[in-house]
Amino acid sequence: RGPRPGRLLAPFAAGAILLAGAPPARAWDVDALVLEAAARQREAEVAAGRITLDRVEVETELDAGGRRKRSERRRYAVVMDRRGLAGRELLEVDDRAATPAEREEARRQEEKRRRAALEPGSARSDEEELMSGRVPLLDLYHRLDFRLLGEERIDGRPTFVVAFRPKPGLVAKTIRDRVLNAFAGTAWIDVAEIQVRKIDGRLTTPVRVLGGALLEVKGVRLLYETREVLPGLWAPCREEISITATAAMVLPYRRELRFEFGRYRPAT
Repeated sequence: RGPRPGRLLAPFAAGAILLAGAPPARAWDVDALVLEAAARQREAEVAAGRITLDRVEVETELDAGGRRKRSERRRYAVVMDRRGLAGRELLEVDDRAATPAEREEARRQEEKRRRAALEPGSARSDEEELMSGRVPLLDLYHRLDFRLLGEERIDGRPTFVVAFRPKPGLVAKTIRDRVLNAFAGTAWIDVAEIQVRKIDGRLTTPVRVLGGALLEVKGVRLLYETREVLPGLWAPCREEISITATAAMVLPYRRELRFEFGRYRPAT
């Protein structure tokens, strides 16, 4: 399977801005608005502790013309903690119960992920952060310029509509940096709760993975939606990712990933 895009954990310290009693953001102060939403996102994650949820993951491989070559649907039971993905168990493959061999292979991959996350200098692997389904605003905030476009309603609730684009001159030391430093799009922030309801983003420039020897990511489209899943906790309910790339500088590589999240509950 080809490399997957990364997703990326937020630093903890900036959440103290909200906890220290920062005043509510004014509608015309877009930077303060986004920072407050980021801090509230992190504060809710810390307060929630360990939670369990179901995640459905559908991966579709496309040919150069956009026609479906292969698709697979998997359902997992997932445990999240305040740092992100803590563990997962494979339950179903293509709407049937997972076989013992499939469960064992999933357990081996999970153990491999955990070992990678403990390697020096790598607190979390990119794939782990992708699987968590989180779009942590505190990690994106310092990379982006914001512009308030107006207001729209989502599910009957008013939201601020905010356009974002990368700041010029950003330094990229890792693949993760290169991806996030090229991220642009639109975000919808709930007016009453100051929580992110939706993000529609894209990659603005190609990103080379492993120096381009294996994969050059030419395009990424991200659609991310949240809702209040537990009192005070807003979390992903749907996420779609489309990837267009060139493998080994020659072969076309197109994939679509869809994640659905549900049945959030405190972990026992």
